[in-house]
Amino acid sequence: MKKRLTLILAVLSAAAFTAAAGDVDSLWTRAVEDYTDGRYESALEGFTSIEEQGFVSADLFYNIGNCYYRLDHYLGKAILYYERALKYDPSYEDAAVNLGIARQYTLDRIDSVPEFILLTWIKALRDAVPSDGWAWTAAALLLLTAVMVLLFRFGRSVALRKTAFALAVVSVVMVVIAVIFSLSLRSAAEAGDEVVVTVPVCNVKGSPGSSDQSLFILHEGTKAALVDQLGDWYRIELSDGRQGWLDSKTVEII
Repeated sequence: MKKRLTLILAVLSAAAFTAAAGDVDSLWTRAVEDYTDGRYESALEGFTSIEEQGFVSADLFYNIGNCYYRLDHYLGKAILYYERALKYDPSYEDAAVNLGIARQYTLDRIDSVPEFILLTWIKALRDAVPSDGWAWTAAALLLLTAVMVLLFRFGRSVALRKTAFALAVVSVVMVVIAVIFSLSLRSAAEAGDEVVVTVPVCNVKGSPGSSDQSLFILHEGTKAALVDQLGDWYRIELSDGRQGWLDSKTVEII
């Protein structure tokens, strides 16, 4: 009886998932049609309905960002969702291009602290491929390593065995790098450590809930690192090193 109950529950879960997937496909198709026909508010409702059901992807975030951008008065939201698309897939070129266009309309111009050039290159290499891509690369390299080990063990000539050994060592190093890149991207995608201002103007204070004069103000679309949280207040840090506290209602986490 217990096994039969488990089987019934599994079948019902599969049926529910299939029905939900079918509903998402329908919502997606209708939202794309609405966007193509210029009905951006209807398209936005469709795409956000998919997000609310827990079906997320870089393409979904990108399309939501496009809808907000087309609606003019949602620049912060547009930037937020372009950032989310790139967080989900750093190699998403269209999202990066649209994010760059949207940022041209932000009011805050914040200089970034220079980054070590080698670190910049490493990040660029890591972000060139999505997390899953690096995982598959690691798997392929691991298979190559196994082949090289077999050639080293059973190779008929000394030259072949030396070449196989060298390639196996290089392949192992590349496997480690691919795994590190994949885990790093996955960790970054799951971390909620950055925010985007989604209101026209917000005041940054020296302490949470402070009634003192603001340290500085930020405008819609500005991105900041989330350093700490206390109740309804976030401590943020800008790319130029400035820090302060702001009301959590004025920003959204990427």
